[in-house]
Amino acid sequence: MATHISSEQRLWLFSRRVDFWLASGGAAAALIAAALVIFWHGDREIDALDFVLSEFHLGSTYHAVLQRRLWRRLPFDVLLVPLVIVAITYALSLNGQTILLTSIAMYGAIWHRGRQTLGVARFYQRAAGGPASPAHHRLFQGAIYLPMVAAFLAYCHLAPLGYEGEPYLALNLGAEVTSIVLIATAAWVIAYLAWTFCQRRNRHLPIASRNSGIQLHAGELWVVLAHVVGFGSGYVLGASNISFLLVLAVHHEVQYLYFAYAMSRRAVRDQKATKNETKRAISGSYDTALSNREGGFRSELNHAACFVVWPVIGLGGAVGGSWLALAWLAPLGIGGLFCHYWLDGRIWTRRALAT
Repeated sequence: MATHISSEQRLWLFSRRVDFWLASGGAAAALIAAALVIFWHGDREIDALDFVLSEFHLGSTYHAVLQRRLWRRLPFDVLLVPLVIVAITYALSLNGQTILLTSIAMYGAIWHRGRQTLGVARFYQRAAGGPASPAHHRLFQGAIYLPMVAAFLAYCHLAPLGYEGEPYLALNLGAEVTSIVLIATAAWVIAYLAWTFCQRRNRHLPIASRNSGIQLHAGELWVVLAHVVGFGSGYVLGASNISFLLVLAVHHEVQYLYFAYAMSRRAVRDQKATKNETKRAISGSYDTALSNREGGFRSELNHAACFVVWPVIGLGGAVGGSWLALAWLAPLGIGGLFCHYWLDGRIWTRRALAT
Protein backbone atom coordinates (compact mmCIF):
# COMPACT_ATOMS: atom_id res chain seq x y z
CA MET A 1 0.00 0.00 0.00
CA ALA A 2 2.80 2.42 0.90
CA THR A 3 4.55 1.53 -2.34
CA HIS A 4 1.38 2.24 -4.34
CA ILE A 5 0.93 5.67 -2.71
CA SER A 6 4.57 6.55 -3.36
CA SER A 7 4.21 5.47 -6.99
CA GLU A 8 1.11 7.66 -7.46
CA GLN A 9 2.85 10.62 -5.81
CA ARG A 10 5.68 10.32 -8.33
CA LEU A 11 3.26 10.88 -11.19
CA TRP A 12 2.31 14.40 -10.08
CA LEU A 13 3.94 17.40 -8.46
CA PHE A 14 1.14 17.45 -5.86
CA SER A 15 -2.01 15.83 -7.25
CA ARG A 16 -3.86 15.57 -10.54
CA ARG A 17 -6.37 18.33 -9.71
CA VAL A 18 -3.94 20.81 -8.18
CA ASP A 19 -1.37 20.28 -10.92
CA PHE A 20 -4.03 20.89 -13.54
CA TRP A 21 -4.91 24.33 -12.19
CA LEU A 22 -1.49 25.62 -11.13
CA ALA A 23 1.07 23.94 -13.35
CA SER A 24 -0.58 22.99 -16.58
CA GLY A 25 -3.97 23.01 -18.32
CA GLY A 26 -5.89 25.26 -15.97
CA ALA A 27 -3.26 27.92 -16.55
CA ALA A 28 -4.49 28.31 -20.12
CA ALA A 29 -7.98 29.14 -18.84
CA ALA A 30 -6.45 31.60 -16.39
CA LEU A 31 -4.53 33.29 -19.22
CA ILE A 32 -7.71 33.75 -21.23
CA ALA A 33 -9.56 35.07 -18.17
CA ALA A 34 -6.74 37.53 -17.44
CA ALA A 35 -6.86 38.77 -21.04
CA LEU A 36 -10.58 39.50 -20.65
CA VAL A 37 -9.88 41.35 -17.39
CA ILE A 38 -7.34 43.55 -19.19
CA PHE A 39 -9.88 44.45 -21.86
CA TRP A 40 -12.45 45.25 -19.18
CA HIS A 41 -10.43 46.78 -16.37
CA GLY A 42 -6.73 47.29 -17.10
CA ASP A 43 -3.45 45.89 -15.80
CA ARG A 44 -2.53 47.90 -12.72
CA GLU A 45 -3.00 44.97 -10.33
CA ILE A 46 -1.30 42.56 -12.74
CA ASP A 47 1.74 44.84 -12.90
CA ALA A 48 2.06 44.88 -9.09
CA LEU A 49 1.53 41.11 -8.92
CA ASP A 50 4.22 40.58 -11.55
CA PHE A 51 6.72 42.60 -9.50
CA VAL A 52 6.09 40.61 -6.32
CA LEU A 53 6.03 37.19 -8.00
CA SER A 54 9.14 37.89 -10.07
CA GLU A 55 11.15 38.45 -6.90
CA PHE A 56 9.64 35.36 -5.29
CA HIS A 57 10.58 33.52 -8.47
CA LEU A 58 14.23 34.55 -8.13
CA GLY A 59 14.25 33.74 -4.41
CA SER A 60 12.96 30.22 -5.04
CA THR A 61 15.95 29.65 -7.32
CA TYR A 62 18.30 30.65 -4.49
CA HIS A 63 16.42 28.28 -2.19
CA ALA A 64 16.96 25.37 -4.60
CA VAL A 65 20.68 26.14 -4.85
CA LEU A 66 21.07 26.30 -1.07
CA GLN A 67 18.86 23.35 -0.23
CA ARG A 68 20.80 21.03 -2.53
CA ARG A 69 24.17 22.71 -1.83
CA LEU A 70 24.79 23.00 -5.54
CA TRP A 71 27.69 25.42 -5.11
CA ARG A 72 29.74 22.45 -3.89
CA ARG A 73 28.83 20.13 -6.75
CA LEU A 74 28.39 22.63 -9.58
CA PRO A 75 30.68 25.55 -8.68
CA PHE A 76 31.20 26.55 -12.31
CA ASP A 77 27.45 26.70 -13.00
CA VAL A 78 26.21 28.40 -9.84
CA LEU A 79 29.15 30.60 -8.84
CA LEU A 80 31.58 31.40 -11.65
CA VAL A 81 29.19 31.89 -14.56
CA PRO A 82 26.78 34.18 -12.62
CA LEU A 83 29.72 36.38 -11.58
CA VAL A 84 30.84 36.63 -15.21
CA ILE A 85 27.27 37.48 -16.28
CA VAL A 86 27.03 40.29 -13.73
CA ALA A 87 30.45 41.65 -14.75
CA ILE A 88 29.50 41.66 -18.45
CA THR A 89 26.17 43.31 -17.65
CA TYR A 90 27.91 46.09 -15.72
CA ALA A 91 30.40 46.58 -18.55
CA LEU A 92 27.61 46.88 -21.15
CA SER A 93 25.62 49.21 -18.92
CA LEU A 94 28.57 51.52 -18.21
CA ASN A 95 29.26 51.70 -21.96
CA GLY A 96 25.68 52.79 -22.66
CA GLN A 97 24.59 49.55 -24.37
CA THR A 98 21.04 49.75 -23.02
CA ILE A 99 19.47 48.71 -26.33
CA LEU A 100 21.60 45.56 -26.41
CA LEU A 101 20.67 44.76 -22.80
CA THR A 102 16.97 45.20 -23.55
CA SER A 103 17.32 42.92 -26.59
CA ILE A 104 19.05 40.24 -24.53
CA ALA A 105 16.31 40.52 -21.90
CA MET A 106 13.60 40.12 -24.55
CA TYR A 107 15.14 37.10 -26.30
CA GLY A 108 16.26 35.60 -23.00
CA ALA A 109 12.71 35.84 -21.61
CA ILE A 110 11.30 33.88 -24.55
CA TRP A 111 13.96 31.18 -24.22
CA HIS A 112 13.63 31.04 -20.44
CA ARG A 113 9.83 30.77 -20.38
CA GLY A 114 9.81 28.17 -23.12
CA ARG A 115 12.52 26.06 -21.53
CA GLN A 116 10.66 26.16 -18.22
CA THR A 117 7.58 24.77 -19.95
CA LEU A 118 9.75 22.09 -21.52
CA GLY A 119 11.15 21.17 -18.09
CA VAL A 120 7.73 20.85 -16.44
CA ALA A 121 6.34 18.85 -19.36
CA ARG A 122 9.37 16.55 -19.24
CA PHE A 123 8.75 15.95 -15.53
CA TYR A 124 5.39 14.42 -16.43
CA GLN A 125 6.84 12.66 -19.46
CA ARG A 126 9.55 11.00 -17.35
CA ALA A 127 6.92 9.99 -14.78
CA ALA A 128 5.20 8.07 -17.59
CA GLY A 129 8.45 6.36 -18.58
CA GLY A 130 9.73 8.81 -21.19
CA PRO A 131 8.60 9.47 -24.79
CA ALA A 132 6.27 6.80 -26.10
CA SER A 133 8.04 6.65 -29.48
CA PRO A 134 10.45 8.63 -31.70
CA ALA A 135 7.40 10.25 -33.34
CA HIS A 136 6.11 11.34 -29.94
CA HIS A 137 9.50 12.82 -29.08
CA ARG A 138 9.72 14.83 -32.31
CA LEU A 139 6.13 16.08 -32.12
CA PHE A 140 6.57 17.06 -28.48
CA GLN A 141 9.81 18.95 -29.13
CA GLY A 142 8.25 20.82 -32.04
CA ALA A 143 5.13 21.69 -30.02
CA ILE A 144 7.39 23.39 -27.47
CA TYR A 145 10.03 25.09 -29.62
CA LEU A 146 8.00 26.17 -32.65
CA PRO A 147 5.59 28.36 -30.62
CA MET A 148 8.66 30.05 -29.10
CA VAL A 149 10.09 30.80 -32.56
CA ALA A 150 6.71 31.91 -33.91
CA ALA A 151 6.09 34.20 -30.93
CA PHE A 152 9.56 35.70 -31.28
CA LEU A 153 9.14 36.43 -34.99
CA ALA A 154 5.57 37.70 -34.60
CA TYR A 155 6.55 40.14 -31.87
CA CYS A 156 9.56 41.42 -33.82
CA HIS A 157 7.33 41.98 -36.87
CA LEU A 158 4.39 43.56 -35.03
CA ALA A 159 6.45 45.64 -32.57
CA PRO A 160 9.87 46.26 -34.16
CA LEU A 161 10.57 49.46 -32.23
CA GLY A 162 10.10 48.65 -28.56
CA TYR A 163 9.93 45.90 -25.94
CA GLU A 164 8.20 46.83 -22.68
CA GLY A 165 8.47 50.47 -23.67
CA GLU A 166 12.20 50.36 -24.43
CA PRO A 167 13.98 50.26 -27.83
CA TYR A 168 15.55 46.93 -28.76
CA LEU A 169 17.19 45.17 -31.70
CA ALA A 170 14.34 43.45 -33.52
CA LEU A 171 14.98 40.55 -35.88
CA ASN A 172 12.18 41.35 -38.32
CA LEU A 173 12.12 38.81 -41.17
CA GLY A 174 9.03 40.31 -42.79
CA ALA A 175 5.39 39.36 -43.05
CA GLU A 176 5.90 36.46 -45.47
CA VAL A 177 8.46 34.53 -43.43
CA THR A 178 6.58 35.25 -40.20
CA SER A 179 3.32 33.97 -41.71
CA ILE A 180 4.99 30.77 -42.96
CA VAL A 181 6.41 30.07 -39.50
CA LEU A 182 3.04 30.75 -37.85
CA ILE A 183 1.27 28.37 -40.23
CA ALA A 184 3.94 25.69 -39.76
CA THR A 185 3.67 26.08 -35.98
CA ALA A 186 -0.11 25.74 -36.04
CA ALA A 187 0.13 22.63 -38.23
CA TRP A 188 2.77 21.04 -35.97
CA VAL A 189 0.79 21.70 -32.79
CA ILE A 190 -2.36 20.29 -34.40
CA ALA A 191 -0.39 17.20 -35.43
CA TYR A 192 0.89 16.77 -31.85
CA LEU A 193 -2.60 17.13 -30.40
CA ALA A 194 -4.13 14.78 -32.98
CA TRP A 195 -1.46 12.14 -32.35
CA THR A 196 -1.84 12.50 -28.58
CA PHE A 197 -5.63 12.29 -28.57
CA CYS A 198 -5.48 9.32 -30.90
CA GLN A 199 -3.17 7.48 -28.51
CA ARG A 200 -5.27 8.42 -25.47
CA ARG A 201 -8.58 7.08 -26.74
CA ASN A 202 -8.27 4.10 -24.38
CA ARG A 203 -7.76 6.33 -21.38
CA HIS A 204 -6.45 4.85 -18.15
CA LEU A 205 -5.74 7.79 -15.87
CA PRO A 206 -3.27 9.25 -15.34
CA ILE A 207 -1.40 7.19 -17.95
CA ALA A 208 -3.05 6.62 -21.30
CA SER A 209 -2.50 3.11 -22.71
CA ARG A 210 -0.67 0.78 -20.40
CA ASN A 211 -1.77 -2.37 -22.22
CA SER A 212 -0.45 -1.20 -25.58
CA GLY A 213 2.87 -0.18 -24.08
CA ILE A 214 2.28 3.48 -24.97
CA GLN A 215 2.38 5.66 -21.90
CA LEU A 216 1.27 9.29 -22.16
CA HIS A 217 0.90 11.48 -19.13
CA ALA A 218 -2.07 13.84 -19.07
CA GLY A 219 0.10 16.53 -17.47
CA GLU A 220 2.35 16.69 -20.53
CA LEU A 221 -0.58 17.47 -22.81
CA TRP A 222 -1.93 20.10 -20.40
CA VAL A 223 1.44 21.86 -20.21
CA VAL A 224 1.80 21.98 -23.99
CA LEU A 225 -1.69 23.47 -24.33
CA ALA A 226 -0.95 26.16 -21.74
CA HIS A 227 2.38 26.84 -23.46
CA VAL A 228 0.75 27.41 -26.85
CA VAL A 229 -2.02 29.62 -25.44
CA GLY A 230 0.48 31.56 -23.32
CA PHE A 231 2.97 32.33 -26.07
CA GLY A 232 0.26 32.99 -28.63
CA SER A 233 -1.61 35.48 -26.47
CA GLY A 234 1.40 36.93 -24.66
CA TYR A 235 3.64 37.87 -27.58
CA VAL A 236 1.10 38.37 -30.35
CA LEU A 237 -1.34 40.48 -28.32
CA GLY A 238 1.54 41.87 -26.27
CA ALA A 239 2.92 43.58 -29.37
CA SER A 240 0.02 46.06 -29.15
CA ASN A 241 -0.57 45.99 -25.39
CA ILE A 242 2.20 45.25 -22.90
CA SER A 243 -0.38 44.01 -20.40
CA PHE A 244 -0.56 40.65 -22.16
CA LEU A 245 3.16 40.15 -21.63
CA LEU A 246 2.56 40.78 -17.93
CA VAL A 247 -0.13 38.10 -17.90
CA LEU A 248 2.27 35.60 -19.45
CA ALA A 249 4.94 36.62 -16.94
CA VAL A 250 2.58 36.04 -14.00
CA HIS A 251 1.60 32.62 -15.38
CA HIS A 252 5.28 31.77 -15.80
CA GLU A 253 6.10 32.87 -12.24
CA VAL A 254 3.21 30.99 -10.62
CA GLN A 255 4.13 27.84 -12.54
CA TYR A 256 7.78 28.13 -11.52
CA LEU A 257 7.02 28.79 -7.85
CA TYR A 258 4.69 25.80 -7.81
CA PHE A 259 7.23 23.56 -9.52
CA ALA A 260 10.13 24.74 -7.33
CA TYR A 261 8.14 24.24 -4.14
CA ALA A 262 6.98 20.79 -5.21
CA MET A 263 10.54 19.71 -6.04
CA SER A 264 11.81 21.13 -2.73
CA ARG A 265 9.08 19.26 -0.87
CA ARG A 266 9.92 16.09 -2.78
CA ALA A 267 13.61 16.40 -1.89
CA VAL A 268 12.79 16.69 1.81
CA ARG A 269 10.41 13.73 1.59
CA ASP A 270 13.06 11.62 -0.14
CA GLN A 271 15.62 12.49 2.52
CA LYS A 272 13.22 11.43 5.27
CA ALA A 273 12.34 8.24 3.42
CA THR A 274 16.04 7.41 3.03
CA LYS A 275 16.62 7.94 6.75
CA ASN A 276 13.64 5.76 7.58
CA GLU A 277 14.83 3.02 5.22
CA THR A 278 18.25 3.12 6.86
CA LYS A 279 16.66 2.91 10.28
CA ARG A 280 14.51 -0.01 9.16
CA ALA A 281 17.55 -1.81 7.76
CA ILE A 282 19.32 -1.40 11.10
CA SER A 283 16.43 -2.10 13.46
CA GLY A 284 14.28 -4.29 11.23
CA SER A 285 11.15 -2.17 11.86
CA TYR A 286 9.33 0.50 9.86
CA ASP A 287 8.55 3.81 11.57
CA THR A 288 4.90 4.36 10.56
CA ALA A 289 4.66 7.40 12.81
CA LEU A 290 7.45 9.09 10.85
CA SER A 291 5.71 8.25 7.58
CA ASN A 292 2.49 9.83 8.82
CA ARG A 293 4.29 12.96 10.01
CA GLU A 294 5.89 13.42 6.59
CA GLY A 295 2.54 14.18 5.00
CA GLY A 296 0.97 16.06 7.91
CA PHE A 297 -0.27 19.62 7.84
CA ARG A 298 2.30 20.77 10.39
CA SER A 299 5.16 19.36 8.35
CA GLU A 300 3.80 21.05 5.23
CA LEU A 301 3.52 24.36 7.06
CA ASN A 302 7.07 24.12 8.37
CA HIS A 303 8.42 23.40 4.92
CA ALA A 304 6.45 26.28 3.38
CA ALA A 305 7.92 28.60 6.01
CA CYS A 306 11.45 27.46 5.15
CA PHE A 307 10.81 27.73 1.43
CA VAL A 308 9.49 31.29 1.59
CA VAL A 309 12.57 32.70 3.38
CA TRP A 310 14.63 33.37 0.24
CA PRO A 311 11.68 34.62 -1.84
CA VAL A 312 10.93 37.17 0.90
CA ILE A 313 14.60 38.18 1.05
CA GLY A 314 14.56 38.64 -2.72
CA LEU A 315 11.46 40.82 -2.55
CA GLY A 316 12.93 42.87 0.31
CA GLY A 317 16.14 43.44 -1.64
CA ALA A 318 14.22 44.60 -4.71
CA VAL A 319 12.03 46.98 -2.71
CA GLY A 320 15.04 48.32 -0.80
CA GLY A 321 17.06 48.83 -3.98
CA SER A 322 14.15 50.66 -5.61
CA TRP A 323 13.72 52.87 -2.54
CA LEU A 324 17.42 53.76 -2.36
CA ALA A 325 17.48 54.58 -6.10
CA LEU A 326 21.26 54.22 -6.34
CA ALA A 327 22.54 54.43 -9.90
CA TRP A 328 25.20 51.76 -9.42
CA LEU A 329 22.52 49.23 -8.34
CA ALA A 330 20.56 49.48 -11.60
CA PRO A 331 22.81 47.12 -13.64
CA LEU A 332 22.64 44.62 -10.78
CA GLY A 333 18.88 44.26 -11.36
CA ILE A 334 19.20 43.30 -15.03
CA GLY A 335 22.32 41.25 -14.27
CA GLY A 336 20.39 39.35 -11.61
CA LEU A 337 17.68 38.64 -14.18
CA PHE A 338 20.23 37.20 -16.60
CA CYS A 339 21.78 35.11 -13.81
CA HIS A 340 18.32 33.82 -12.99
CA TYR A 341 17.81 32.76 -16.60
CA TRP A 342 21.14 30.92 -16.52
CA LEU A 343 20.58 29.22 -13.14
CA ASP A 344 17.08 28.06 -14.00
CA GLY A 345 18.54 26.44 -17.08
CA ARG A 346 21.17 24.58 -15.04
CA ILE A 347 19.78 23.63 -11.61
CA TRP A 348 16.80 21.62 -12.91
CA THR A 349 18.67 19.48 -15.41
CA ARG A 350 18.83 15.73 -14.89
CA ARG A 351 22.52 16.05 -13.99
CA ALA A 352 21.88 18.70 -11.32
CA LEU A 353 18.93 16.82 -9.81
CA ALA A 354 20.98 13.62 -9.65
CA THR A 355 23.82 15.25 -7.70
